[in-house]
Amino acid sequence: MRIAELFEPQVPTRKKKKRGATVPEVFIVESLGLSDEASERREGAVLAAVLKMCGKNPLYYYIRTRAELELMAREFEDSGYRYLHISCHGTVKSLDLTLDSVSYQEFAQIFRRRLSNRRLFVSACSAGNEQFAAAVTAKNKDIKSIAAPSKDIQFDHAVAFWSAFYVKTFSLNADSMNSERIVGVLGPIATLFGEPMHFSRRGGNGRWTHEVIARDAGRLEQRRRRRRARE
Repeated sequence: MRIAELFEPQVPTRKKKKRGATVPEVFIVESLGLSDEASERREGAVLAAVLKMCGKNPLYYYIRTRAELELMAREFEDSGYRYLHISCHGTVKSLDLTLDSVSYQEFAQIFRRRLSNRRLFVSACSAGNEQFAAAVTAKNKDIKSIAAPSKDIQFDHAVAFWSAFYVKTFSLNADSMNSERIVGVLGPIATLFGEPMHFSRRGGNGRWTHEVIARDAGRLEQRRRRRRARE
């Protein structure tokens, strides 16, 4: 598949007629730095291509501004897609678009009541933390889960990580995800790449639990790198 095809007109998978129903597809929103654009480091675009190879029908959008993110929030809700994947730079306080920085609280407000019964995956450095989860869940009481890296993550690792995650998860069940299955898939991949992941989930009692999957993966990866350097 040519990457250029991702920028041709996209036809979303039709959602079911039942009110509130969603379809098990991934809606990808990507926004990177100008230097990343020049180097064509587009994780989300590669991920969309991988999902198409898996027989899925992802929607991929590249944006640069907060105003465009607001538009994407409306598009995502209207699409009926179940999984939202955000690819951008991040800090412990914000998600950074090409031209704008969006605080956790601003992001939560933009997606207010648009994530009901859906799952959020964020590929952004250090966005995996309880502060981000608390901000999002405060505006979306019925969101099912949130997953994001708890520390900085390399571009090449992010591409391989999320590709492996979606391929494995959809190979287990192409029509649905549940939190236990997500954790089961995230664990080995996080350990393999040395990239700990923060996962927040809503339980049956409505209470939220938070965990860092493969918490020590980063330290193990650093040890492996030092070992290789000495060889």
